[in-house]
Amino acid sequence: MNRPKLIRYVHKAKNSLAVEHYTRMLQAALFYSFSATAIILLVSRLFVFPYYLRTSILVGGSVFIGTFLYAFWKRPSNNEAVQKLDTFYLDNLLVSALAFIEEKSLLALGLIDKAEKNSEIAFQLFNKREKKYIQPKWILGFVLALAAVLCLYVFPAATQLEAKDLEQEQEIIKELKKKVTKLEKEELSEPLKKELNDLKEKLKEVDTAEEALREVVKKQKELALKEQKLEQKKEVAEQKGASDSSLSAEEQTELAALKDINNSLAKSASKSQTTLSKMGKSLPFNSNSIAQGNNNSQTPNNPKGQQGQNQPTQGQGQGQGQGQGQGQGQGQGQGQGQGQGQGQGQGKGQGQGQGQGQGQGQGQGKGQGAGVGSGGRDLLSIPSRIGGKGDTSVNSGELGKGDSASEQPANTPITRGTARPYEEVVNEYSESYIKSSERMQLPSDLQRIVQDYFSSVENRE
Repeated sequence: MNRPKLIRYVHKAKNSLAVEHYTRMLQAALFYSFSATAIILLVSRLFVFPYYLRTSILVGGSVFIGTFLYAFWKRPSNNEAVQKLDTFYLDNLLVSALAFIEEKSLLALGLIDKAEKNSEIAFQLFNKREKKYIQPKWILGFVLALAAVLCLYVFPAATQLEAKDLEQEQEIIKELKKKVTKLEKEELSEPLKKELNDLKEKLKEVDTAEEALREVVKKQKELALKEQKLEQKKEVAEQKGASDSSLSAEEQTELAALKDINNSLAKSASKSQTTLSKMGKSLPFNSNSIAQGNNNSQTPNNPKGQQGQNQPTQGQGQGQGQGQGQGQGQGQGQGQGQGQGQGQGQGKGQGQGQGQGQGQGQGQGKGQGAGVGSGGRDLLSIPSRIGGKGDTSVNSGELGKGDSASEQPANTPITRGTARPYEEVVNEYSESYIKSSERMQLPSDLQRIVQDYFSSVENRE
């Protein structure tokens, strides 16, 4: 007599009930999970909900897993399998036999033997019972929920599109923070680490990608200005014929680090600016201004090999007048003075490689090389005013936005300039530049850069 035979049939019945149970619960899990996803997508249409798609997937997946955990908790037990299978025995024979399965009395052995003889027939009847694998209400609910999810996803609302833009902005801010943190971990001097740490702290406070990009560009320009000053110091020493570099070992290390940092920040800013442009965001600067400071520091003001167009003159500048108003320009020549024997290219050069001018009819050009001659570098050629003396008229109204209709260069006559010491005119240029920056409504940080530059020039003098 094989007593475990009854137990085997009970286990088979339990497995059959489990398959039926999990099939029904799978339909319920699909219905509940897609319904939860549709609810999240519907809510995201009412207000800006960043990462709504990711949230809906996570919620739907969580509901699906939770439903299956509930199904596992409510899975058929051995007792339930016995009760179901016993309905196909006569006179509850299976329950009675299992109750006496450990007994060895004649009555118990007789019940068990009779139950085992009827087990095969009872189990066949159990398998032929009506099974409920399909639940129509859950299938219909799942189809409707799936259709709702597809419609809500394929046809996004304005709030959902805005949420996607906000997601991209958050990714841009995250990438910029990651880049600055990576640069800060490199072996840098304490001042540079402090600059990057300040930038990282500012990025933590920004709310939009435009603000983050503005802070990165601002810091990149400040570092580019420092790099440019070191480059100019090095070039001045080379032009004087110094055998050794005028930069100390620390300055050379700082210069190399500044180049790497500026390049990295410029690339990150350019990538972020491209992404924002594709999103249709309007930025207060264009792509050229992002790397402007870096390009200025990488392009020497006075390359020695470009003297093909320079002709020795007596301090007479060549340039275009700017009509009525204030004009500003930058020369890249290396100094000039009337009667000093210095040459000048296609523009007016000045002692520091930068020059400004203002007044009616006043203009400056751009030089392309170092002058030829042996004059001093402490004199500047100041162009005379065309048409006699007079006060400069400045329109101090607010600047508008938009493109100009047309621009035509004025045919202003060129006059011989007067040589004046540099220290006599630097204050005039400084005041003019600062007033111009205020009139143009430059940001306070850029105004501070202009003021710091002239302060450093005056201190050096």
